[in-house]
Amino acid sequence: MLHASIISATLRLPGGSHRPASERIAGPAPPATRGQPTYVSPERELYVGEIRDAVMSCGLKCPRCGGDEIVRYGKRNGAQRYMCKLCRRTFTDFTGTVLHGLRRRELWLEFCKCLMEGITVREAARRLGISKNTSFEWRHRAIAALASADSSEKCQGIVELAQLPMLRSFKGCSVPAEAEMQHVKPTFRRHHRAYSRFLPRVRVISMVVAVDRAGRARAVVAPRGENLTPTLSELIVRDAQVCAPVFGSRFRFGAGWPGGLNWVGAHGGRRRLVGRVAAGPLYHVRNANRLIHYFVEWMRRFCGVATKYLLRYFSWYLRRMALTAAGPTVAAKLLLLEVLSAGAGAVGQRY
Repeated sequence: MLHASIISATLRLPGGSHRPASERIAGPAPPATRGQPTYVSPERELYVGEIRDAVMSCGLKCPRCGGDEIVRYGKRNGAQRYMCKLCRRTFTDFTGTVLHGLRRRELWLEFCKCLMEGITVREAARRLGISKNTSFEWRHRAIAALASADSSEKCQGIVELAQLPMLRSFKGCSVPAEAEMQHVKPTFRRHHRAYSRFLPRVRVISMVVAVDRAGRARAVVAPRGENLTPTLSELIVRDAQVCAPVFGSRFRFGAGWPGGLNWVGAHGGRRRLVGRVAAGPLYHVRNANRLIHYFVEWMRRFCGVATKYLLRYFSWYLRRMALTAAGPTVAAKLLLLEVLSAGAGAVGQRY
């Protein structure tokens, strides 16, 4: 399945070979001995101008009021400073991005390499020479921006649905009283799909994944067995043809579902709500099931993730899959530019 359509940037890096040296943020260390300067490929360096091109692709606009009457207002730490004539406030090239207010910006290109490799928080902290708390905050700054960008996308056309039953995790925070499970037998926890009626209702959830033929993928976490019509209306366009498994699934659709609904049988056939029609090669849920399978395998390295962060990790996984064909350095730079353009307007948000 093609996931590359979720990446807004192309695989061709923006031209940056003639950037001024004062705008250089990150790059390889200079040679220890004097002599002829060594050639450095553009994808191994990061300049302020590249961030400006990614964030302000439609021209200079104030990130606070949206005004376009902008004048230059000096420089700050190598970044151009601007002032909006409408709100009389200043901003820089980093305002409205995940790099806003950070001191170690030169490490973010290397940090995006760690994101592409999918290593743990502690391993990334050791590699970059930062604390594990800083590494955790940077990771969630990046993946929260990616999840925010995905929330504006909707699947269309023929859309496959698949679900992953799970138990809600409160890792990293206190467990509410209605979600306590000390009285539940370990067997019921282990086989929560069959014994869901013996578990607290707030714990029993499902991750629903929607994938269309263009490669767009969206996910949502919903209580198991509830009416999915209001929830999926935010993920899928109204005239989409939805494919869902008819056997072994707990999908519930209300009478007000706007689009077409095709139930896929156990042998690849397709059934409508009333009657039976001939099987078609386009009506299946293989892509959605495959995506959930590989996502679960990839998540094993993190030894558990809080449910409130699950969709962020899903957006992170989609970017890694989309940039697999690119080299590690090129993929890291494309991921960084994607994070910067997606995180515009997220100033002051707690991660």
